[in-house]
Amino acid sequence: MNIFNPYLDVIKKAVDKDPKRMNKLFSLHQEDSDYDLSYIKGLRAELPGLESLNESTRLIKGLGTPAINNLPSLGNHPDFSYLRGTTNTEKHWIISGFVDVRKSTQLNNRFTLQTVALITEGIVKASIFAVNLCGGYVHRIQGDGLMVYFGGKNIQKKQATKDALKAFALITYFVKNDLKEYFEANGIKDIFTRAGLDLGHDNQVLWMYSGLGEAGEVTTSSLHTSLAPKMQATALSNGIVVGQHILNQLSNDKYFKQKSKPIWDYEDGRFYNHYDFDWEKYITENDFAVQDQNGNAILTIGSPKVKLDPINLVPIASISKPYFNY
Repeated sequence: MNIFNPYLDVIKKAVDKDPKRMNKLFSLHQEDSDYDLSYIKGLRAELPGLESLNESTRLIKGLGTPAINNLPSLGNHPDFSYLRGTTNTEKHWIISGFVDVRKSTQLNNRFTLQTVALITEGIVKASIFAVNLCGGYVHRIQGDGLMVYFGGKNIQKKQATKDALKAFALITYFVKNDLKEYFEANGIKDIFTRAGLDLGHDNQVLWMYSGLGEAGEVTTSSLHTSLAPKMQATALSNGIVVGQHILNQLSNDKYFKQKSKPIWDYEDGRFYNHYDFDWEKYITENDFAVQDQNGNAILTIGSPKVKLDPINLVPIASISKPYFNY
C-alpha cells in the first residue's frame, strides 16, 4: 500500500463533499457561512497520527523497532535543545531543507475555506510523516511548506544525506503523483512542490537560541541554511535542488545535474554550485519505488517485501512445459 494513501483518502472525502465545489458545477455562488460544514471536524480526526508513522517504521526497520510516543517540538532539535533560553552557542554540522507547495492558493477558488484548510493540513501532516520516517526534524511550518533539519550528534553525514534525499523525494512524489491526479480531475492544475537541501559542516553552522522568552526557537546561523531556500527558488516544478556539499557525501553523482550558474559567489575567486536532483531515478534505483509499464514511479517504501521462492513455480512448470518442434 502507498504510505500516503491514508492522507489522500481524507483529502478526497473533503473535496468530494465540498458544497462550494458542487455549486460551482452549476454556476451557483454562495458564502461559506451558508453551508453546513460540520463534517470537516470528523474528517480532520481521520488524518493519520503517530500510529501510521509507527506502522510504517516497523515495516521498514523491523518489528523490534521501538514505538515513537512523541515527536520533537518545532524549533527545538533534541540534540541542541539545551541551548533554549540561553546565550550559549555550539558549532555542529546539519542539513537544512525547505519544501513548499506552489500555486496552492488557487484551491480557494474551488473549495470552502474549511476544505482548503484540511487539504493544507493533510499535505503538512504527510510531509511531517515523511520527514520523521526518514529520521529528520521539522523545524518550522510555513503555510503548506516546511523547514526541516537532518542530522545530529548520533548520525553520520552520509546517512543523514541519504535520509534527507529520501524524505524530500517522498514528499515530492506525493504531490506530483497522488495529489496531482486527483486535483486535475477536479479542474485544479499546476500545483507542485519545489525543494532545496544543503549541508553545512561543523565550522559553518552555529547553533543558538533566537528569540525572546517563549517567542523563540533553537536554530542555526549558517550560509548553507540560508542557501537552502535559495536553491528551492531555483527548482523546477516538482524539483529538488541540492548544494555541492550534499553531492560530496555520495559516492555516485549520476543523480545530479549541475546548474549553469553558481548559487553563491564567495568574492574571493571561489563559487558554490548547486544541482538538480533526479529524485525519480534515485527512488527507483534504491528500492523505494518501481517503474510501471509506462516508466512512471510507483512507491513501494513501507510495503511488506515479498520474497520470491522458485519452489512456487514448480506446480506451474510441471503442467506448462515449453515445446520446441525442431
